[in-house]
Amino acid sequence: MSAIRGFIYKHKKTIIFILLIVISISLMFVYNQGPVITLKKIGFSVIYPFQYLFNSVGDFFQNTFNSISQLKKLKEDLDNTRNELTQYKKIIIDFNELNNENIKLKKLLKLKEEIIYDAIACKVVGRDPKRLFDVLIINKGTNNGIKENMPVISYTGGNKTLVGKIVETTPFASKIITLQNPILSVGAVIVKNRVHTIIQGRNKTPGIVRMLYIPKTYMLSNTKMDFVYTSGDSFIFPRGIEIGRILKIYPSKRFEIFNEADVQISVDFSKLEYVAVLMVDYKKDDFMLHGLQN
Repeated sequence: MSAIRGFIYKHKKTIIFILLIVISISLMFVYNQGPVITLKKIGFSVIYPFQYLFNSVGDFFQNTFNSISQLKKLKEDLDNTRNELTQYKKIIIDFNELNNENIKLKKLLKLKEEIIYDAIACKVVGRDPKRLFDVLIINKGTNNGIKENMPVISYTGGNKTLVGKIVETTPFASKIITLQNPILSVGAVIVKNRVHTIIQGRNKTPGIVRMLYIPKTYMLSNTKMDFVYTSGDSFIFPRGIEIGRILKIYPSKRFEIFNEADVQISVDFSKLEYVAVLMVDYKKDDFMLHGLQN
């Protein structure tokens, strides 16, 4: 018995081949009407299983190669689509930037039209790294008629807001000290009851300046919407330009008969890009503005 098993194991490939031939011939007898078997039919029956196998393998490889080609083409299409999408994104970003620039310029031009004196629209092109919000550089100077001590304003929330004043000029650029600069003082008035005070620059906290000489009798409203504007007492700064609103009031350490206050200025210097320089002729004896003299 073991010898038969050994023989079958040793010649299993030959036995399988003979079985395939026998099965094929048997199938011919079953599916053919007559018992006539030709050599052509026998050959076909023997070869057919191998042909089917070879064709299946060939179809598999062909389909695989086609799939690889299609994947390669899809990858190329995807890369092209990504490149086009990147270009479109750049176009959209550029368009948005241009649109924002146009909006800001329109607001600045609107501001220029609303004020009753001449103004020069300028772009902020630099800041002092050591005094980031104290000093600004703009792109226009004496060639445009800008002089020292001219007031500088911006357009914030639909209102004219005070930025500072010109302290230095060149033919093509000018330097501004802002409300945050400790050397700047501005005559101010509290809108609620027309109390005249002084705003003094302070750079300890961004956006916060100090108000001096507040009467002890003045009380901050519950809404904390006490706004402060330029008073016009100074010949440099015209009346009615928004400065900010009062945050809190506290006793003055320097003048016992007065209080002081922290004021949140209306301009955000970290986002300021455009300003307008007011053409105030401060050297005239009557301190009149350009265009208003008789």
